[in-house]
Amino acid sequence: MAIKELTIALAADPYDIETNFALAEEYDRQQQYASAAGFYLRAAEYGYKTHPLIAYTSLLKMSWCWSRQGGRDRTVYHNLMQAVAFLPNRPEAYFLLSRIHERNKEYQQCYTYAEMGLLYATATFNNPLPAHVDYNGSYCLMFEKAVAGWWLGRKEESKVLFQHLLDDHQMTPEYVNGCLNNLKLF
Repeated sequence: MAIKELTIALAADPYDIETNFALAEEYDRQQQYASAAGFYLRAAEYGYKTHPLIAYTSLLKMSWCWSRQGGRDRTVYHNLMQAVAFLPNRPEAYFLLSRIHERNKEYQQCYTYAEMGLLYATATFNNPLPAHVDYNGSYCLMFEKAVAGWWLGRKEESKVLFQHLLDDHQMTPEYVNGCLNNLKLF
C-alpha cells in the first residue's frame, strides 16, 4: 500500500499496530527515516502486549532509522537495549549490538553480545520477524564472534569458526568473502 492509503487507514484507526508498522515500513523504503522511526515507535508502543514480534522488530528498525540519520549513536544503542530487554530470547538485537561494537573496535563487547545471541540463535526461525533486520541466521553471530576473537587473542578459535562457517553454513556473499579474507590474513 502507498503512504496515502495507509494514512487514510490509520486515520480511521490510529492505534492499529499493523497499519502503523506498514506505514513505518513504507517511509523506511522511501528513506524518510524520521517519519519511519515515529511510526515504528507507535507500533512498538501499541503492540508490546498483543503483537510482540512487531513491537520487537519496530525497536530494531527504529535503531536502523536513527543510524541512517547519523549522530544518534546513543539512541541507536538504547533502542537495541530496549529490544533485548523486551524479548531477551531473540538473537537479532544481540547481533546488531555485536556488529556496532565490532565496527567501533570494542571487541570484548562484540564477542560477548555475539556469544549471548548464539544462545538463542537456533530457536528463532520457527517464529520469524515480520521484516528483515540484517540478521540472516546464526552465522552472522558466529562471524562477529570470530572477528572479535581474533582481536582478543583467540586466534585458533577464530580460525576454527571462520572455517566452520565456510564448510557448514549457507551464507550471503559478503560473509563468504569476509571469512575467506580473514583466513588469508592468518
